[in-house]
Amino acid sequence: MALPRLTLIAALLLPLTASGLAQAQTVRIQPTLDTSLTWTDNVDTTDTDEQQDWILEVSPGVSISRESGRFSGALDMRLRNQIYAEQTEDNTTFLALQGRGTIEAVEDAFFVDLGASVSRDNRSAFRGRFAGDTLDSDEDNETRLFYVGPRFGFRFGESGLGNIGYQERWLSGGDNALGDRRTSTWNASVADPVALRLFGWGLDYQRTDTRYDEGDTRDLMQEIGRGTLFINLDPQFRVRAIAGYESNDYSTVQGESGAIWGAGFDWSPTERTSISATGEDRIFGTGYDVGVQHRMARSVWSFSATRDITSSLDELGETLLLTPQNILDLEELLVTDPDAVDDYLAGLTPLFIRTNRYYVSKAVRAAVTLIGVRNTLTVGVAQTDRSQLDTLGFSGLVDDEFDTYDRVKTREAFVAFDHKLSGLATLRLALQRSKSQGYGEDEDETTRTAYTVGVTRNLGPRTSASLTYRHTRSEGTDAYTENTIVAAVGMRF
Repeated sequence: MALPRLTLIAALLLPLTASGLAQAQTVRIQPTLDTSLTWTDNVDTTDTDEQQDWILEVSPGVSISRESGRFSGALDMRLRNQIYAEQTEDNTTFLALQGRGTIEAVEDAFFVDLGASVSRDNRSAFRGRFAGDTLDSDEDNETRLFYVGPRFGFRFGESGLGNIGYQERWLSGGDNALGDRRTSTWNASVADPVALRLFGWGLDYQRTDTRYDEGDTRDLMQEIGRGTLFINLDPQFRVRAIAGYESNDYSTVQGESGAIWGAGFDWSPTERTSISATGEDRIFGTGYDVGVQHRMARSVWSFSATRDITSSLDELGETLLLTPQNILDLEELLVTDPDAVDDYLAGLTPLFIRTNRYYVSKAVRAAVTLIGVRNTLTVGVAQTDRSQLDTLGFSGLVDDEFDTYDRVKTREAFVAFDHKLSGLATLRLALQRSKSQGYGEDEDETTRTAYTVGVTRNLGPRTSASLTYRHTRSEGTDAYTENTIVAAVGMRF
């Protein structure tokens, strides 16, 4: 497993650096150094005896990006070093990285998509700190996600498009995160949505094979094929009629299969607004996918509602590696207010659960970022209802939440307000709240709340400093309170 991952990281790095020698103007390489000093009154939230501690972090890193040419993408790497004053046994050093890119091996025909993410973050909806807490750096919570996907695109007729692709994904985690697994996905599609102007057509096939490292855990398979009839009522509005067939062995060893019937529409009233909705009759019941995206000069709006079979690997891939639509939204934000990017992402990030299993997920998410002359407001809400499929006889995880519950429901809200005190300083107020409920033979409920207030100031063109206070409270089975004060300095060279 280690060799493919190292090869993938090298594949992300080499095109960036090699192309930089030939076309340096398209490549940006920026060394970074982030330092912070944190005081906490509850360094180990799992211990009933609260203990204070000081934590020093020094994280050198580098950001590399290329926006044009045969390779485009970005890679951000940091070597995080944390030193504890009291609990020295928790001292740690680890690599955190996130990157994605595309190699155009043959012009307008053959591409290779690459992605990598390594982080230490709590993936439990019921235990531990909030996701994104910088003190949650236990090696047991390390999650590693890598993918590589060659694909061949072609054109036919006046407006027909085809695609044949393969993607390999590796997901692994520490003892308390996610079990090791590997998925292989083949997909093929051909479509001509305007073949007869009023009418068009499309065919799509996908097969996914999932393999686990645990010796007693069986491999899984899913196949889905669809045919689509497009009815183009207007250049900005079209209707879709869908028929297909699917099979998988997620619920039973023998597998199950059935027909797919559905309909949908796509509407783009403006260049900055898109609305899409699909509803289908599937073997697990009703499936749907609704998405609304709206971008303005100083705001980004998004809404999504889905119900489908998914897994932790799929959910992590959507957020850690980002979706194409999220990247467009981020590019819009970067032009107007780079500081709003983190808030927007926090509003989109779902609360995860620890499991190796596939499950039916019903999720609704909405986020908006409003950017004024001196004020920026981001609001994000989400609700995810996950019901397990009997995919595995045992999970292979220390803390698989579907070993305990048949259904897990999570609700989240995030609000952040930034006010520019001056041309150099910004005040931030933020509230984050989540509620997780587990249903089954055992029932559980955990509510987490975090209040944050802080000030960030630019010390120079490439240096900034911040001072932040945060109060966190967890209520339920895993109950604790914590106060932290963080002083940080970040430099870009």
